[in-house]
Amino acid sequence: MPEPDSTPPKGRIFQTSTMTAMLEGVYEGSTTIAELRRHGDFGIGTFDRLDGEMIVLDGRCYRLRADGTAGEADLATRTPLAAVTYFHGEHDWRLTQPVDAAGLRTVIDDWLPSPNLFYAVRVDGHFDHMVTRMLPEQHRPYPRLIDAVAGQIISTHTDLHGTIVGFRSPTHMLGVAAAGYHLHFLSSCRTRGGHAYDFVLRSGRVRVDVGYELLLCMPRTQDFRSAQLGRGDIAGEIEAVLQGGGPR
Repeated sequence: MPEPDSTPPKGRIFQTSTMTAMLEGVYEGSTTIAELRRHGDFGIGTFDRLDGEMIVLDGRCYRLRADGTAGEADLATRTPLAAVTYFHGEHDWRLTQPVDAAGLRTVIDDWLPSPNLFYAVRVDGHFDHMVTRMLPEQHRPYPRLIDAVAGQIISTHTDLHGTIVGFRSPTHMLGVAAAGYHLHFLSSCRTRGGHAYDFVLRSGRVRVDVGYELLLCMPRTQDFRSAQLGRGDIAGEIEAVLQGGGPR
């Protein structure tokens, strides 16, 4: 497992590429998992050609594919979009009553010192149910993300333990990131999960870090250089992609 060249300060998030690039079908990246790991031990993302959902947890990078396979990602694999940080869990509390996805967001939002900062969010617990999404591998000519989502594979898991990993990004960073919550899930057996759509957390532990710095790395690819970024209804498309909407 690669070690960081130096320990970055607390509160720094490293991100490769942007949500606007993903919306336009920029699905091939220039950042390897090995490079990504030098910047954090916790985070989310995807893989080249959208071939798998990424969860970086406790220093290990997991890849869950639409075909049902799961395991640790090869360090030479590349990512078109990912965000990682070194997680400390400085703010820590327990939930002893069941809460759904909207309720969990409210619990965290009520605690936030400011809506204008980034937050890394980790939730370990027992879930009554968890609904996840994965996208199948895409092929050239790549569709826009709003169209690729039409082929998503939805799975519902019941009565399981696992971990939610993700970020809450401020509205003023829309397009760079997905404003609001972007959460992935990984089961404790490390074989089930994906993009977290909906869930009921029976009980668990919530930990949050505040992100004060964003280190953004742009892809070094021709697809990124030639993409028409920032067009259309960015907010509406991101919301549809994260919440399961298809072409409109």
